[in-house]
Amino acid sequence: MTPAFTALALLAASLSGCAFAKASRCVDSIAHIPASANNFNVSSGTLPPGNPDVPISGAYRIQLRFCEPSVAVKNRQDTLQVLLHGIGYSEEYWDVSFQPDTYSYARFAAAQGYATLNMARLGYGKSDHPDPLSIVQSPYEVAIIESIITAARAGHVPGARRHRGHKFSTIVAVGHSYGSRLLNGIIATQPTLIDAVILSGHTHDPLDASVLLAEPARDNDPERFGSLPPGYITTLNATTRAQAFYGPAETFDPSALASDEAHKDAGSLGETLTLDFPVTSAPEFKGDVLTVNGALDILACSGSDAQCSNIEKEAGFYPKARSAESAVIPAAGHALTYHLSAPKFYGTIQEWLNRHGY
Repeated sequence: MTPAFTALALLAASLSGCAFAKASRCVDSIAHIPASANNFNVSSGTLPPGNPDVPISGAYRIQLRFCEPSVAVKNRQDTLQVLLHGIGYSEEYWDVSFQPDTYSYARFAAAQGYATLNMARLGYGKSDHPDPLSIVQSPYEVAIIESIITAARAGHVPGARRHRGHKFSTIVAVGHSYGSRLLNGIIATQPTLIDAVILSGHTHDPLDASVLLAEPARDNDPERFGSLPPGYITTLNATTRAQAFYGPAETFDPSALASDEAHKDAGSLGETLTLDFPVTSAPEFKGDVLTVNGALDILACSGSDAQCSNIEKEAGFYPKARSAESAVIPAAGHALTYHLSAPKFYGTIQEWLNRHGY
């Protein structure tokens, strides 16, 4: 295993069986990920004009979860789906523990024959929590994800027992919200690193973080977040979380929202100040792009037609892509994996993957 991906075992346990298919073997680990980038000087509490010019370099511990496919599909044995959550979430977003047979995308993907690499990004879950203003910013986070994907392509995936030394030749990256913004930044600067991207809860429009109604996480939940500095923030409660991330009451199970609130995580002020930086055109990316939003997403969608019509312009940001398509999921807000329409969301992704040969 290369120094770029030295894993320390945290947990190795088989998951219980799922309704999609036989149980998928998943392994959690902590990996030291080295990365270098230029961040912004946001010590004033605002984003300065121009490009980032503060060098950041180091190796931080990142929590990873590798899941093997639960069904063997020959043409997908060399494909890895890399899953990135948004602000205020963790690896729980793509592997929802509430009724996982319905809501867990990781289990769904395993049943379609895909290996997945889910994670808690820097500043989340069991990953390191460095300075939330100077370190946990989008430029450095892009660099960390690039390092993880590069190592995965080389076959260095912690816990991948049956894939040890096996190089994943095809990378499908799936993002939500801020995670999608980071993926957009990767394909803009490293256009050959990823083969296909699925960008959910995302458009190139500026994102208004004030809608989240956040406060210091340590004040919100001292038991969980009391050790964090005040620059780590989280949503106030289930009510305000629903207002920002969900559609009307009939679009979700209240128990799903309760689970979301119980597992919510803390984002950083550095993220909120730099969240628009990676949202640029990707003029040299030649892979496939799917942008998919909930019709009722107040963060990513604009317009008064409740159809997320601004998503239609997204293809223009990927002029050399093999394909660039969009889809809108009815009766869903920003947190697509927690809505009753989650299976439709997953089916839309899979239909697109099938159509493009992944």
